[in-house]
Amino acid sequence: MIRSILEWPVRKQLEAETSILNRARIKVLSYALNLKIVTTTLLLIFYQLEHYRLQAIRAAVLLGIVVIYYIAVANGFQWRKAAHAAMLIFMVIIWTNLYYFQKGFDLVTLQYLVVVTVAAFYGLGNRWGVIYSTMAVIPFIAYVLLGHHFGEYISWGPQGSGRITIVIQLLQNFTLIVLINYFFFSSFYDTISDLDAKTVELRSSLEYLEDSRMKLEREYSHQKHLIASISHDIKSPLRFLMTTTGRLARNHPDLATVRAISQSSYRLYHFMKNLLEYTEFRYKNTNVHFTYLDMNEMVEQKFAIFMQDAEVNANRFVNGVTPGVIIKNNAQLVSIILHNLIDNANKATNGGTISVTYQDFREELHLIVNDTGPGMESTVRDWINSEAKQLPANENASQNFGMGLLIVKEISTLIRARLEVKPNRPIGTSVHIIFSK
Repeated sequence: MIRSILEWPVRKQLEAETSILNRARIKVLSYALNLKIVTTTLLLIFYQLEHYRLQAIRAAVLLGIVVIYYIAVANGFQWRKAAHAAMLIFMVIIWTNLYYFQKGFDLVTLQYLVVVTVAAFYGLGNRWGVIYSTMAVIPFIAYVLLGHHFGEYISWGPQGSGRITIVIQLLQNFTLIVLINYFFFSSFYDTISDLDAKTVELRSSLEYLEDSRMKLEREYSHQKHLIASISHDIKSPLRFLMTTTGRLARNHPDLATVRAISQSSYRLYHFMKNLLEYTEFRYKNTNVHFTYLDMNEMVEQKFAIFMQDAEVNANRFVNGVTPGVIIKNNAQLVSIILHNLIDNANKATNGGTISVTYQDFREELHLIVNDTGPGMESTVRDWINSEAKQLPANENASQNFGMGLLIVKEISTLIRARLEVKPNRPIGTSVHIIFSK
C-alpha cells in the first residue's frame, strides 16, 4: 500500500517501461521526489520556528519548485528529462550555497556533490555522469581558486540553521544516496538472476538443437544413401526395360500391346529420372548452371515421351515453338518443368490438342503449354499465380496434381522464372513459363 502511494506519480512511466534498470531509475525518481517534499516541508516549518527568514524563503521557493515538479511527473513527464531537471536543481543549490547564501563550505553542500555524482551515473549513464559530476565539482574548484579559505573547520550546515534543520538536511541527502544504491543494486541483482535463468534456458535449448542437428544429419545421410540406392536399383532396371521393349516394338510394329508396354516403360523411366534428378538436386544443393537451350528440340523430346498416352486419349501434339528459339537456362530443370506440365495437360484433355507455343517480348520470353481440356480449378490457378509455395488445402487438387505442380513451382524459382496460368480461349488452360532475358 505504502509503495503504491510512493510510486503513484510515476505510474504512467512504469507502465510503459519494460527494462529492469530503467524501472529502478523511475522508482528512485519517485521516492526521491516524495522524500524531497517531506524534508523541504519540515525545513520550512523549522526555519520559521527558528526565525531564520532567508532560509525559510529559500525553503518555500524550493518547495514550490518540487510541487510543480511532482505535478509534471504525475502527468507523464518523461523520466529522463525529469532526471536532468533534478540534476540542474541540485546544481543551483550547490552554486547558491557556495556563493550567495553561505559563502563557504558546509557538509550539506558537500553531500549534494555526492548526490549529483551518484544520481547522474546511476540515473543517466556514464556520459551524463561524467558531465554532471564535472559540473558539480567546478564551483568547489572555482571557490578555492578565487582565494577563499575553508577556515579551521567545515560547518555542518547553512549559517543560521539549528540542529534539527541540519539533521533533516543531512538525513535527506544520506537517505537519497541509500535509495539510489539500494534500487540500482537490486536491479543489478535482478538482471543477473534473469540472465542466469535465460542462460540455463538457452543452454538447454542449444543442447536440444544440437541433438536435433545430429538427428537431421543422420537422417540426411540416410536419405542420400536411399536416393543413391533407388537411383541404382530402379533406374537401371527401368532403363533396361525401356530399351528392351523399345527394341521389341521396333521388331514387331504390328503388336499393339508391345508398343503400349514400350511407351509406358519409356514414360515411366523418364518420370523416375526427372523425379530422382530433382531430389538429388535438392539434397546435393547443387549450384544451378545455365547453358543455351534449343526449345523446339526440347519440346519435341517431351512430346515423344507422351506420344503413346496422347494416342490413348485421342489427343494431338502441336509444337508451336519455331526452330532457333534459344534461351539460356538449366537444361535439367527446364526439362522437368516441361515434362510435368505436358503430362498434366495430356491427362486433363481427351480428344483435344496440347500445344507448346511461345511469345517473345523485349525483356521476357513466354513458353506456353496450352490444352483444350476442361480448365484448371480456380484454387489451383490462383495458387500458381501467387507467391505461395504450399498447395491449397483442397483434397481434389492434391489428388489431381500430386507433387508435380509443387515441384514445378519450386524449380521455377531456382531457374529465375515464374509461372502464370490463364484461360485458353475458347476452352482449356494456358500455363506460361516466363523467362527473364
